[in-house]
Amino acid sequence: MVAGATGSGWGSLVGGCLVRGISDSPPGVRCGHREKMAARLTTALLFIMQAGARQGWSSEVVGAVHGVVYLSPSLQNQTYHQIQWRRDNVMKIASRDGSAPVQYPNTPYKGRLELFPNNTLKISSLQETDSSTYQVYLEDVEGKEHIENILLTVYDLVPKPTVNVEVIGDEPVLCEAILKCSVGLEGVTYEWERSKKVPPDAGGSVLHVSFNPSLETYTCKASNPVSSNSTSLTYRHPCSWIGESSSAASCTTTSVLMALGYFVLLLFLLPLD
Repeated sequence: MVAGATGSGWGSLVGGCLVRGISDSPPGVRCGHREKMAARLTTALLFIMQAGARQGWSSEVVGAVHGVVYLSPSLQNQTYHQIQWRRDNVMKIASRDGSAPVQYPNTPYKGRLELFPNNTLKISSLQETDSSTYQVYLEDVEGKEHIENILLTVYDLVPKPTVNVEVIGDEPVLCEAILKCSVGLEGVTYEWERSKKVPPDAGGSVLHVSFNPSLETYTCKASNPVSSNSTSLTYRHPCSWIGESSSAASCTTTSVLMALGYFVLLLFLLPLD
């Protein structure tokens, strides 16, 4: 009996656990809090060890549209009996069984894949829709399986940015304008640079400028993880802007071009002596 037990219940200590009996229910075992925590921790550790031995860590790869990418497992110096590549753990896209030829199922990747002897998978003619998580299943002759996940993100090549100018203050001694840069893509970062020796402005696609009359060039650089491109815009006194070909647009610049066009037309209409 356990000291302090009262009523119709009974109890005794067995192996560090309290075995109790109550008159209106069958006897049971109630272990202490520490014993329960230890059991749960042991189970969790065993699960983590088994999962870690079976599945490798994930890695990330980026590629460009229409380009080529290589998905490489971390274990390339070992020999495996069976190799299988999947997309999203559902679509099988390439496999090899022993010394048999590589099999490429009829999927949207047909004709764009190549599985190398070191189990690296090459994907050609990349498309944005190829962005996904890929799994490689490697199984040795004993049936032990190793799985790795590779996250692939495919980006468009960044085109030449378009820069628009909104003049909000046109005074003889001060020009104030807003420069807006865009490439029409998501996942792009913008950076502004000036011709003078000043730190670049990385505040985004819009730049607010105000300065005394001078000659200065502003460059917008648009970047993503696979490429970058830039467009320059030159300020000229009193408050006009000249861009690179058709990549820059400005109300002031447009009016100047229209005036020049009218002047050329007038030359053609004037009678010759």
